[in-house]
Amino acid sequence: MKYIKELKGRMRSLLGSKKTTHNLVEVFTHEGHTYYRFPKEVNLPLERFSMSMSLLERLSSGVSGAEMELILTEMEKALGAGLSNPKNAALIGAYIHVIRERQDTVIHRDILLNIAATWLVRDDEDPNIVNSDIHNYKLELFEQLSKGGAKDFFSGLGIDPLMPLLTMSAEDFQTLWEYNLVQQRNLKESLFRLNSHREQGRRKQATT
Repeated sequence: MKYIKELKGRMRSLLGSKKTTHNLVEVFTHEGHTYYRFPKEVNLPLERFSMSMSLLERLSSGVSGAEMELILTEMEKALGAGLSNPKNAALIGAYIHVIRERQDTVIHRDILLNIAATWLVRDDEDPNIVNSDIHNYKLELFEQLSKGGAKDFFSGLGIDPLMPLLTMSAEDFQTLWEYNLVQQRNLKESLFRLNSHREQGRRKQATT
């Protein structure tokens, strides 16, 4: 047990030196862990910088990576069924409409939480890489901490690229934050209906 404690101490010391190298800023402490933030985008290591840029691009399109994957999968199914059938061509148009409709999304919960988890480093985390287990833990924790006061939570993080979003009132931010849950649910329902429509058309074609 003593050896394990000493090993953990050496690991924290090593990670602490990496935090000094990156000029990390202490943000908050929760349940025994301290969370640090990179001061500017230029301070982000390559892996985190690349992930941050990808997430910010997703934020501007209003569609998360998981949502886009769902849409593209359904589009591929429609393409596989053949565009010579006007109904399948119409389905492709419907999926494109779903994507365009989401471009008006201002606040996307999943993307914002992922940006926060990318910019913030836990005290036992290597700042140079994205540890998937710790990243997922941060996603769950940050969602809990943002409940009922999303703007206050993100404002407290001080993540530079998100500052323009934080100029709106706390009430408006929270309304859009909650509404995004409805948008995510509506997207899944729309894809389910379109998929059911495609399957019905396939079965009818098979019986004729």
